[in-house]
Amino acid sequence: MGKKLILGVTLGGSSRLLDGQASYFRKLGYDVYLISEDHYKERIFCEKEGIKHLPVDIVADINPLKDLKTLFQIIKHFRTIKPDIVNLGTPKMALLGLIAARLLGIKKRIYTCRGLRFETEKGILRKILIIIERITVNMAYKVVYVSPSLLTAAGNYKVLDNVKSIVLTSSNGVNIEAFDKLKINQDEVNQLKIKYGLKDCLVIGFVGRITRDKGVYELVNVFEDLYKKYHNLKLIMMGHIKCDKIFEHRFRSHPGIIHIPFQDNVPLHMSLFDIFVLPSWREGFPNVPIQAAALGLPVVVSDATGCIDSVNKDINGLVFKTRDKKSLYNALGLYIENKELRIKHGQEGIKWAQGFSQISIWNKIHHVYLSCY
Repeated sequence: MGKKLILGVTLGGSSRLLDGQASYFRKLGYDVYLISEDHYKERIFCEKEGIKHLPVDIVADINPLKDLKTLFQIIKHFRTIKPDIVNLGTPKMALLGLIAARLLGIKKRIYTCRGLRFETEKGILRKILIIIERITVNMAYKVVYVSPSLLTAAGNYKVLDNVKSIVLTSSNGVNIEAFDKLKINQDEVNQLKIKYGLKDCLVIGFVGRITRDKGVYELVNVFEDLYKKYHNLKLIMMGHIKCDKIFEHRFRSHPGIIHIPFQDNVPLHMSLFDIFVLPSWREGFPNVPIQAAALGLPVVVSDATGCIDSVNKDINGLVFKTRDKKSLYNALGLYIENKELRIKHGQEGIKWAQGFSQISIWNKIHHVYLSCY
């Protein structure tokens, strides 16, 4: 029997952060489990990866009574499985899971920090989240930061333990082969272009939750100004809508903006883009700019935590000042005006993306596990 490994995330759908990784470790001989919300997406994920699901009742928001119930459920699962290693990410599961593991004397406790949620919060909630982050780090044996700038930010906010810290670049890597433009059906791409009226258009593309801290409010504002100058310009925003109704109506009613709900076939839909943009206020490490680069797209990202690590600045993409609309306008405008630069940066992006293959990231995670012994 192999070493028992429990991977943990909080809410249904978050298992996509581990896509391919769970089966990789299973093939290496680990007995792999996923502990998370009892959600159909997690059950489908576990079946696909060939691992076992450990369901718990868990919520992302702070709720002492529910959190205490969840903690007992996690303890029960850990007592039954007796894992050799737990690797937990996303804030709530990391906190409760590491507390449970510490209480049960499980020594190999890994916290994969995929971002600092408090960075974009204010007031008492921000203070509480900083305290929670410190507790989580304290409970861990090793802390894996998924980008260099994330580790730097943790140090700046005084939530870092240097002795425990390990830095990767991405928590799961990118399936480079899936984003090889030569392997994407161009007939399907052309059909989508007809569907969305993209003939003779230059397309800026965004992929992610359509919410304030992803920078979409600034993006729409900037696009409205660009559209007045470039009438063949389109903006595609692909992802779940998590914004207020007024803003939703604003972008849905704009003649140059197209909303596409989140799609399983991301490479196909990203093939509609000419320029990729991620104006997020904070990330851990965003994989989408790497996916865009693998497709040969020039990328525009903010200089926020995590984002700054996802581009080879001025080689395959441009970096603008976070939340600065003028800076974003100038970066997008440069690509709109300069086709040769778009092509050059797109070609460089294909090379850049090779350094983020899933196998290379998984191997590094395996070294982390081995270093625990």
